Amino acid sequence: MIKLLKINSITIQTYFLFILSFFVGVITTIIWVSSENKWDSFLDKSYSSGISIYNTIKYRTEINSKIKITKLNFKTETITKDQIESFSKISQPYKITSLSIFDNKKKLEQQGKISLHIVSAKLRYPLAKIETSKDFSKEQQLGKIIQLVANYCTNPILFLKIDQSNWYRIDGNKVWGCKSAPSDNRLISIIILIISLLAIFLLIRENEIKFHNFIINLKNNLKTNKNSMEKIKGPSELIEISDTLDMFLNSQKEKLEKRLMVLSSISHDIGTPATKLKLRTALIEDKQLKEKLETDIDKMIDMMNGVLSYTRSEMDLEEEIEISYITLVESIVFDYQDLGKKVTLIKPKEKNIGLVTSVFSGNKRNQSFQLNQHYHLLVKGKPLSLQRAITNLIDNALKYGRTATLSLETTSETITLIIEDEGKNISEELLEALKKPFIRGQNIGFTKGTGLGLTIVSTIAEQHAGSLTFEKSNVGIRAKFMIKR
Repeated sequence: MIKLLKINSITIQTYFLFILSFFVGVITTIIWVSSENKWDSFLDKSYSSGISIYNTIKYRTEINSKIKITKLNFKTETITKDQIESFSKISQPYKITSLSIFDNKKKLEQQGKISLHIVSAKLRYPLAKIETSKDFSKEQQLGKIIQLVANYCTNPILFLKIDQSNWYRIDGNKVWGCKSAPSDNRLISIIILIISLLAIFLLIRENEIKFHNFIINLKNNLKTNKNSMEKIKGPSELIEISDTLDMFLNSQKEKLEKRLMVLSSISHDIGTPATKLKLRTALIEDKQLKEKLETDIDKMIDMMNGVLSYTRSEMDLEEEIEISYITLVESIVFDYQDLGKKVTLIKPKEKNIGLVTSVFSGNKRNQSFQLNQHYHLLVKGKPLSLQRAITNLIDNALKYGRTATLSLETTSETITLIIEDEGKNISEELLEALKKPFIRGQNIGFTKGTGLGLTIVSTIAEQHAGSLTFEKSNVGIRAKFMIKR
């Protein structure tokens, strides 16, 4: 971006933008007001020149040396076009603006008049724009006309006759002409304002992009097993936040690794005594006591394995790869079917696509082919984690609902795996609560479990930017496992 605005702190940037805005406002205001004042002074001078011309001709007063007044040697009531052409020295085509000025302050018989012809190579002047008033004298009205002429970038020649005097040729372009007008710097002030606003916008936009990239970087980091975030460039506050988050993420991963290590050690250490306990329970002659002890031992081992699985899912060590989601689901379903389990997959329906005939298709007509709209269903994910989640959902459906019917719903952004069972004695609210660790339903009976299955599934869904939800169906309970593609 703009290297000149390389400021490393948002606080400094804020101060800088405030000071810049203040100075830009002051500078543009000064330029604008100065230009307005110069223009007003120019128009006032033009107005005064009109009054001065009248007084010079009428009363022989002195006039600005820049205004050239030439007395013509005829007093006719009107001036002809040929006379105007010979004295104006303006090349054709030219335009003439003619008018008469009366003194509104005097009575009709005492008024007299000023006859005026304005010859310009560019335009006829819009006399309707002249400010009129009954209180204006002839010389004031003449001043207003000269002021109107000064508003336009022209170099006119004036022919003027006061009452019964001679005609006069007047050239005052050095006072009110185009080259005499002050430069209009208002456009410069607008350009400075626009450039400054653009620079401020770009600086703010650059920070916004850096924060957006930081958020994307953080999200990507949470999906991987990287120990630190990618280095970013930006304000010092953003870099400090990034470094602090790096330290936090590393500390959390270290804690999880230590927890997994401790649990693995405990699981290994418990494995040997548990095996010895199983061997010793085999020597117990009381069958009821023997079964109870074996059940307790199995429950203890399952609990340890469940905690290990949950911790591994939290660790999120697996890398994402592109996989065929439908192939993964089919392989899991086939494994259950091989074991004689009541697990079925409703395959996506195929669509019959008819081909439109064209001049390039020759004589071939009524062609069609089968298109599977869910073909492959490619998704970027973690295959082992997804397999564990799908397996847990199917196991839950078989344990508490006797059957598991799978189907798929897809969009351009998500894939939703639906597992429907025949469970009747559990509500969606309770199933939502079962996503919390070590919570089991009231209909478990003697079904084995640790209360971590749905917790693991929910964690894996979140790792894939998805969710796990439940709803009632006509048959039983429907679980929806949604992930981003």
